Order: sequence, then structure tokens, then C-alpha cells
Amino acid sequence: MRLNVNDYKPNELFKILRQNLDLTQEQLAKEIKISKSSVGKYEYGTVNYTFETLLKIAKKYNLNIVIENKH
Repeated sequence: MRLNVNDYKPNELFKILRQNLDLTQEQLAKEIKISKSSVGKYEYGTVNYTFETLLKIAKKYNLNIVIENKH
């Protein structure tokens, strides 16, 4: 899966990532040691997740985060 951050809002990216990992909000929360309500808030867009949270997901599920310079 490859996602371009310019194509989505941050909350949409978080939800797409979780769904593509085939996880429920509760499962993801448990795996990266955050509350289920935090996952819901990230997906609804009421709270922004941190890069640290994104790194936890990437490390847990062996995902690459690529930051490229736009040309």
C-alpha cells in the first residue's frame, strides 16, 4: 500500500492505514498502547495524532514511512 498524504486529510489517512492493516480501533489501540477513544478521535479528526504515534504503527507492522521532496 502506498499513500500520498496530499490526497487525504490526516484523519482519513489514519483510518485508511488501520483498515488496510485489517484492525479494529480496539485492536490497534491495544497493539500500540493507546486508548480506543484516542484512535476514534484521530479518525474523526477531533484530535491530531503525533508523528510518534505514526512511528509506533510503522514499527509494529513493519511499514515504511517515506518523506520525499516534491519536484
